[in-house]
Amino acid sequence: MFRPIKNRQCCLGCGRETSEKICKDCQQWQAQLGFLIGNRALFHYDDGFAQWIEDYKYKGDYRLKSAFAREIHYQLKQVKQTIICPLPISPERFESRGFNQVSGCLAAAKIDYQELLLRPTNDLPQANKKRLARLKLPQPFVMRVSSEKIKNKKIILIDDVYTTGRTLYHGAELLLKNGAKSVTSFTFAR
Repeated sequence: MFRPIKNRQCCLGCGRETSEKICKDCQQWQAQLGFLIGNRALFHYDDGFAQWIEDYKYKGDYRLKSAFAREIHYQLKQVKQTIICPLPISPERFESRGFNQVSGCLAAAKIDYQELLLRPTNDLPQANKKRLARLKLPQPFVMRVSSEKIKNKKIILIDDVYTTGRTLYHGAELLLKNGAKSVTSFTFAR
């Protein structure tokens, strides 16, 4: 059902399978922000994964949170002395969906996490936006915790899908600005 990404030949920035060390999109992120997020992903975003997203995230089949819990557990249990932080959804989105799709998967995988960010306002879902509109989005997050809690800490941001990287980079920028030592990301699909 899901096609794993073999991390042997992936972009060091976004985790896309490519022969380039750093893809053109990530070269732009590095030029614009001065850092790369170093995303790693489990699966290709293909028809099978898109169906899982549709059923789990949009149709609300919460049972699907365990679909690849073993793979998530394996990847994230290897990480030591790092805070694992799911990207938040807005209160309105949480109310309508009933769950944060990323936190649900982390809980199913028995991974401890900390909610460091808040997304106070609701916005049109990313899936409904074109690439350029996604890239122009203003910062959607605010800190949920004090800067002291993350000062000099390594953090991994977790999201379901890496598309343009804009949401993950927003989270990383805010955490780094507030004293995090480093921020990388892990997504279920790329």
